[in-house]
Amino acid sequence: MMKLLKYDWKRNANTFSGLLAVLVIVQIILSIIGKVRGWDESVIVVSSFIFYVTAGIITMILVCKTFESNIKAYHRRLLPVHPAWTVLSSLLLGVLTAAVVAAIALVHASIYFNDHHISYHNFMGSGSRGLMDLFLIALTAAWGYILLLLIIFAATTIGASISIRGKAGTWISILSFFMISSVMGWLEGLLFGDNDPPRLRIGVFHLGAGADASGAQAMGGIEFLSFAPFLYEAAFAGVMFYAMTYLLRKKMEI
Repeated sequence: MMKLLKYDWKRNANTFSGLLAVLVIVQIILSIIGKVRGWDESVIVVSSFIFYVTAGIITMILVCKTFESNIKAYHRRLLPVHPAWTVLSSLLLGVLTAAVVAAIALVHASIYFNDHHISYHNFMGSGSRGLMDLFLIALTAAWGYILLLLIIFAATTIGASISIRGKAGTWISILSFFMISSVMGWLEGLLFGDNDPPRLRIGVFHLGAGADASGAQAMGGIEFLSFAPFLYEAAFAGVMFYAMTYLLRKKMEI
C-alpha cells in the first residue's frame, strides 16, 4: 500500500504543493490588506475560512479523481495488488492532504488568537473542556471526512464497474452517491429515532441545536461523537469497503 501511496503522491505532489503555497500566500495577503484598509475582523475571519474550505474541497476532488483514475487505468489493474490496498492508499492520501490543510489552518488560528489576545475559553465558551473538546471535534471531523470519501469512492466504483458507453458511468456514480447517502441517513434515523427537524449529517458531525437521545455531547450547536450512531456508520463503512473490493476484484478478473 505504501508504494501505491508514494506513487499517487508523486503524481499529485506538484498540484498539492502549488495549492498549499497559493493558500498560504492568499491568507498572508488577505491579512495584510485587511489590516491596512481597516477591514472588520469578521470579514477577514470569514474570508479566511472560505479559502480553507475551498482548498479542502479542491484536495478532495483531486483525491477522488486519483482514485477514479487508478481503478480505470489498465496498468494498475495488472499490478499484483489486492483491491483493498487500492482503496486504502487513496483514502490515506485524502487523509494526509486534509491533515496538512488542517494543520495550516490551526497554525493560522493560533497566530491570529495570539495576535488579538483571544483566549481559548473566550472563543469556545465557558462550558468548554479544554483540549478534550478540541480532540473530539478533530476526531469527529476526521471521521466525517473519511466517511464522505468512502461514499464517493463507493459511488465511483459502482459507476466504473458498469460498462456503458459514453458518460452514463458518471451519471450512475452521481446517482449512486445520493442513493448511498440517503439510505445511510434514513437507516440511521430509523434506528436511533431521530424525530428532530432535518439537519445536515456528515458522519457523526451533526449541525443542529441541542443533544439527541443517543447521548451526543452538544456544544455551540454542534453534536459530536454519538457512540451508537458511530458504530452504525463504522459498520456501514465496512460494508461499503467490502463492496468496493468485491467490485474491483471482479473487474480485474474480467
